[in-house]
Amino acid sequence: MPRTLQLLAALVAAWWTVCPVESQKTPSAEKEAGSGKEAVLNEDARIHHFLNRFTLGATPALAAEVKKKGMRAWLVEQLRGDREEKKSLRDAIAERPALSLSTAEIAKKYAIRVGPDATVKERREARRMLNEPPRQMLDGVMLHAILSENHVREVAADFFRNHFAVSIEKGPVALLSVDWEREVIRGKSLGTFTDMLAATAHHPAMLFFLDNHLSCRPATEDEIKEIERRSRNNPERLEAARQRGLNENYARELMELHTLGVDNGYTQDDVIELAKLLTGWTIAPKSAGQRHMEFMFAPSFHCAGEKLLLGTTIAANTEDPQQEGEQALKLLAAHDGTASFLAFKLCRWLVNDDPSDALVRRIASVFRNKKGDIAAVLLAIFDSPEFFDAANYQAKYKRPFEFVVSALRATGAELMDLSQLHRSLVEMNEAVYRCADPTGYYDQAEAWQDPGAMAVRWKFAHDLARGRIGGLRMPDLMAGLPEDDVPSWKDILARKLLCTPMSDATSRALDKLVKSHADDNARERKRDLVPLLVAGILGSPEFQKQ
Repeated sequence: MPRTLQLLAALVAAWWTVCPVESQKTPSAEKEAGSGKEAVLNEDARIHHFLNRFTLGATPALAAEVKKKGMRAWLVEQLRGDREEKKSLRDAIAERPALSLSTAEIAKKYAIRVGPDATVKERREARRMLNEPPRQMLDGVMLHAILSENHVREVAADFFRNHFAVSIEKGPVALLSVDWEREVIRGKSLGTFTDMLAATAHHPAMLFFLDNHLSCRPATEDEIKEIERRSRNNPERLEAARQRGLNENYARELMELHTLGVDNGYTQDDVIELAKLLTGWTIAPKSAGQRHMEFMFAPSFHCAGEKLLLGTTIAANTEDPQQEGEQALKLLAAHDGTASFLAFKLCRWLVNDDPSDALVRRIASVFRNKKGDIAAVLLAIFDSPEFFDAANYQAKYKRPFEFVVSALRATGAELMDLSQLHRSLVEMNEAVYRCADPTGYYDQAEAWQDPGAMAVRWKFAHDLARGRIGGLRMPDLMAGLPEDDVPSWKDILARKLLCTPMSDATSRALDKLVKSHADDNARERKRDLVPLLVAGILGSPEFQKQ
């Protein structure tokens, strides 16, 4: 397809012209040359910058709403996370019944057991049913990201979905993921970090993903002898008893990824002590008298005795040993290292990939003083002088999820079947809830900004603009374009899709597309030029950056 190749070549030229050097002018209220004053973002640029960080994609309608209300007033309202959702989102969620069910209800309805004599058709149907809850959950993530009126909650949920990463590729996490996403990620994302940390630690999805459901005190010699006596014909049970013991996986990631950060004031001894404190935190088996796959504390698995964690002695609690783990979680949530680590990650998420030490220290102080109130921390980042520094305008780079969501928000595509969208994110290497590494996906530009990754994005933009992504219905892209003024099309479309001025490099690249169609008849221009312009704008540096 020559024109598609021409588009990609033009955009590559625009990208590398703009990105390596500071050739793109920042929309600003410029000071006089030689005044020594730095440029300051003008009002439209401030709103665009604000929406690109506190929503999953700026649109003209959102910009107008924020301009009318004022950014801070709009943000304070959004931080409540209780704005009524539009009917289209409510209807789409209602069409996915698993999203309203508890884990027990999901297991009962969708985990269909088939016997050894089941037919191929019966086995296929059982697999299809088992895949329904995670499929509907993934649809729910995309639908909320694109359609929700609670924009800041979705940004916070996106952050914590990676901060507390689990993968539906691991065992029963797929069935557990509906409750995890609804109750923990979206449900706690604007509350307190203490509550959210506790919710993750008690959730079977996390306990299974990081293997804490297997962690227990080692068997004593007397217990092994008893098992030997009872298991003469069951060598597997005997071997399991001999291998039983601490699993440090969750304890290590709890400190390294969820609270303190890598090598931030803890030792291997602290990892072991935390693992001991969390022994017995497991998942209810069917015979436990509780609903299957719920959190359960098993006292017989717990390591007895006092533990020393981060210099604090946690006394043995013989009456309620689960409280030892609860005390450890509160200790971690209130630790100065946790405040600093979360402040750094949130500043990196919302300000730039390398936030200043001064900014991180101030936000960490807010985190501590507000006892981990996430909404208060987000507001403090907005209020910081660094947030609107002109140097931070379009200083970050959209992850694939952010790119796809913002492209759909900008174009107003109608969502029917989201299967192809999920496959597109697989191709872009950011499939939601499929990151095997508990670090989650990275949000720094260096993780995503390379020519190969960009080619996949441009193909998505081109397919989207041409209506070639199954399950989506594109609006009439010709609406509002004057047939007798083809050169104006790029500017009209850019105002709608970018909400920010084009750079000269991008404008020139799009001019080449328009010129290449100058000799076509009107029908050809309508059919071919507009999708190419839309794809070019979505693939431009101005859209890829945030």
